[in-house]
Amino acid sequence: MLENLIQIVLGQSRWGKTIAMDLIHEKVPRETVGRDTMVRFQMQYQAAAFAALEILKGTEVDRIYCDYHDDFIVRRTVAGVIEYHFFQVKTKGRPNQQWDIGELFALKKTGALDTPLKLDAIRSSIAGKLFLHTIEFGDQCREVTILSNVHFKDEVHDLVADLAAGTSSKKYTRQFIEKFAAIVSPDVPLSPEQVEAARKKLSLLPNVQYIGDTLEAFGIAAHNAIWKYSEIELHQDEVERIARSLVALVEERSCAPISGLSQSEIDLATGVGLEDLLNVLSISTQVYNTLQQGGDPAAIKNASILQRKLREVGATESMIEAASRAKVSWDVWLRSARHTFPDFTLNLLLDEIDSRCKAWLLAGGVLADLEKFVQEILDSNSKKFGALDVDLVFGGFCAAIVRRATR
Repeated sequence: MLENLIQIVLGQSRWGKTIAMDLIHEKVPRETVGRDTMVRFQMQYQAAAFAALEILKGTEVDRIYCDYHDDFIVRRTVAGVIEYHFFQVKTKGRPNQQWDIGELFALKKTGALDTPLKLDAIRSSIAGKLFLHTIEFGDQCREVTILSNVHFKDEVHDLVADLAAGTSSKKYTRQFIEKFAAIVSPDVPLSPEQVEAARKKLSLLPNVQYIGDTLEAFGIAAHNAIWKYSEIELHQDEVERIARSLVALVEERSCAPISGLSQSEIDLATGVGLEDLLNVLSISTQVYNTLQQGGDPAAIKNASILQRKLREVGATESMIEAASRAKVSWDVWLRSARHTFPDFTLNLLLDEIDSRCKAWLLAGGVLADLEKFVQEILDSNSKKFGALDVDLVFGGFCAAIVRRATR
């Protein structure tokens, strides 16, 4: 018996020596739920981080709330009115798996929907909890969505469509529609208009490709979204850094304690806004605000270009902020100059600035040479354009840097 035990624990090498066998991977671990749970949380964070990138578009979306009321919430301001879009992120481990109505709605296809217990089960389901937002937040609830890395069965799509239509050929769906008010608002009566509006707000977002076990797919999608919304081009190492930083930011905001915080403090603790994204993208908020206040329609893109180029040549942050102010002053001066000076005369100035900028960039963009280039432009044009000074010409130079980078 002792000999058999030794043979189990020890192995024989090809040289005849006995070595200890590594049995750690031959035994099935008792618990892997924690690892699976962490992966699913990471996919939730990726989904919220991807949604946050729409803030860069600078239109309706202005904040993302992380793990607050739901997995994440997209806040929009539409015509001065705040609207909320609630998301539940539900994932499965294998791509060929699909969600069914039992898992999402706790709804059975047979039998009557005729007991408080059955109604409560639907109310407590994934979809049921989302529907509660439509009642609690009323008109401010724009939409509620189940987002997943896999597909939904056809029966789920049919149910969502029938709920929105208010009618169905399936008995279990008709019962759901008839009992809808009792399910989502058992204590407070709802008007027919409220019931209809609530039923129509559920949507599905299946098989999204920007969430996964690793950050690879998210990084690619984030890169494309950043380009779409801001036209900022990124190098591969920047993409990887930004992807990690975005997901880490959402994770931090999802785990922040909020007990005892004021409304504004909760906004900061749980929310992701434009300033957070600018920080992740290494864009100075001050530079962005300066360009935006100066009427620059592409403030994010231009702030990124200007900062990157000037940092490459060794400019300090204070110099970069001064450059943004100079560019704004130039843009304002140029708008006025177009109505003051002949096109031919003004175009000669613009062409000279562009040529000097090109020469400076081709020469390696040495910061020490910049003042010389600016002074040469000023010396040759100060008589024709009396208001020109070093700061204005420097602003024109900065505008040329941005313009050449976007060609």
